[in-house]
Parts: sequence; C-alpha cells; structure tokens
Amino acid sequence: MIGIYVHIPFCESKCIYCAFASFVCDDNYKNRYFTFLNNEIKNFSFADREVATIYFGGGTPSCVNEKQIVKTLQIIKNNFQVLQNAEITIECNPCSATQEKLKTYHDAGFNRISFGVQSLNNKMLKFLGRRHNKDQALQAIKNAKQAGFENISADLLLGLPKGNVTKDAKTLLNFGVKHLSAYMLQIEDNTKLKMKVENGEVKLPDDEKVVKKYEKLTKFLENNQFKHYEISNFAYEGFKSQHNFAYWTGLAYLGFGLGAHSFDGQNVRWCNADNFEDYFAGKQNKEILSSSERDEEMIMLGLRCDEGVQLNKLHTNLLKNKKFDNYVKTGVIKISNGVAKLNKKFYSISNSIILNLID
Repeated sequence: MIGIYVHIPFCESKCIYCAFASFVCDDNYKNRYFTFLNNEIKNFSFADREVATIYFGGGTPSCVNEKQIVKTLQIIKNNFQVLQNAEITIECNPCSATQEKLKTYHDAGFNRISFGVQSLNNKMLKFLGRRHNKDQALQAIKNAKQAGFENISADLLLGLPKGNVTKDAKTLLNFGVKHLSAYMLQIEDNTKLKMKVENGEVKLPDDEKVVKKYEKLTKFLENNQFKHYEISNFAYEGFKSQHNFAYWTGLAYLGFGLGAHSFDGQNVRWCNADNFEDYFAGKQNKEILSSSERDEEMIMLGLRCDEGVQLNKLHTNLLKNKKFDNYVKTGVIKISNGVAKLNKKFYSISNSIILNLID
C-alpha cells in the first residue's frame, strides 16, 4: 500500500507566516506546471503498488482551474491501482472554493476536503494575510456539505495574538466538521511574521499561555467525542486523516510536484527540487537513511501519535537508553505490549522531550 501526494504550489497571495513552497503565478505558468506534473506522474514506474490515499495539497489547490485538478486525479487513476475505497483529499481555501468547484471535486472522486480556516476572528484573519473572513469560512463548509462531502476537516492556529480557538472549534463542530488540525503558529525564516516580531511590530503570546489554550482545546474536543490521535490532530471515530497517518506510521508514499517528498517505506527518501527551474529540469535529491537515522525518525513520529513506537521495529535497544529509562520511570513515557507511548499529559512539551531523547 502507498499514498500519493500532489503538490499544487500556487496561491492568490502569501500569508504572513507561510514558509512553504507556494507562489503567486499567472495562468500560463500554471498551465506549464500542470503539463510537467502530469508527465511526471505518467512516467513514474511504481504501478504494482496499490494506492490507499491521495492528497492534493499546497499552496492552494482550489485557486487553480478545477479542470486541471480533475485531469491530474484521472491521470493518477489511469497509471496506478487506486483502491475503490481510497481516501482522496483536497486542500481548499474558503475564498476560492466555489460551489461549482466543490461539486466538480466531489463528482471527480474526491471524498475528503480540508479547509484552511486558521481562525474565525476576522481581525486575526486580516493579520495573517488570509483572504477570507469568518462568514466565508462557514459558508464554504456549508457548500462542501451540499456538494456531497461528509469527511470535512479544518485547520486552526494556536498562538495568535487574539482570538478564542476553543470557541472557534465549537462553531466548526456545530457546522459539521469531522476533523480538526490545531497547529502552533511558528515563526519561520524568510516570512513577514518573523520580520514583524523581530522589529517589535508584533508581540505573540508566551509559551505558557499557548499551552493553556492548547490544553483547553484538547479537553473540549475530547469531551465532544473527538479522538486525539496525533499531537495536533483530532477527529471523530472513522474520520482521522488516513493519508497523514500513513506518514506518521512510516508507510511508503510518493510525492509529485514542486518540492514533493517520497519514501520507499524502508530507508530511501527522495524529493523534487523546490524551485521551478530545477523542478522543470527534473532535479531531485536522494537520501539513504542509516539505521540510527531511521530509528530517530520512527521515535520522533511515533511518540507524536497514539499508535506509539513499536520497540521491536527499532534497530537499537531503546530500553537501554538512560534518557528513555528515566522518562519511563517518571511516567512521561508509558510502555505496554512492546509499544512506547508519550503520556498525553506531556503533549504540550513533546518537542523538547523528543529532541532530548534522540539527541
């Protein structure tokens, strides 16, 4: 089984915090990109593997002509053994996901949709550089339901200067959202946000306040039957992101498009160039992971999920690691039936725990 990721690197504008490979381009450039992308998919020889998930991400897939998206999906279906019940996701922004586009996506075979909501506070949306407002976000969710989508996800950001993320989550649940991703606002290099923070124009809340908001959100979602299946992800039973979960559990996946990553499920990883010139030239970077590097990755990803880390799959004996042993003795990490899991009480400081463990 494999998953397929397709990167659509186009946006209508750049958000203040975004460090992803996304660009504002005209239609001619978009057409050139899709021609190369579709040929890349056609020329890939991996057709003997069944495809369980397909994910169109970005960028903003909904900002391009929906016919281009549908054509690329059909090329994947023509060149790979896509399972009949495969999860097929598309990321959308509320302002560009028109009723017509949503209906076209659903009719073409997309059965899961993920909206970049980020906040339902209009001042914060403007601050982030988002092109939609609260009403547009909620209307897009309504439109998706009317188009036939049942599996609807929304992204929210933690750590904004203002706003109530738990209140936003409650509203989204009332509108029928079945999956929520709550990500910490990160200050990335080469972003407007970093510049504004460094020159004192923007002051973000301290870590303690953000942790409290995260814990409040977590408690609310769990009290409303959402399963906390990954540090930043919550879903009703049967609605977790199968595609992303495959990443976190170490399954094989293929990435097509600008900057897209692939993994053979063992120890070989490769990625496409993240600039158009090199991508159109077919340039890639390949990496063969050592046993220790693969172990570190499995520990890092596994401890973020409720699936945990299967100790017998590691090349090294983690039980002999003094730091790991100390975390077990103090209840930070729990072991059951050969599986190590991070105590959810410590999810809010998971990064420091994991980095300390693999250092």
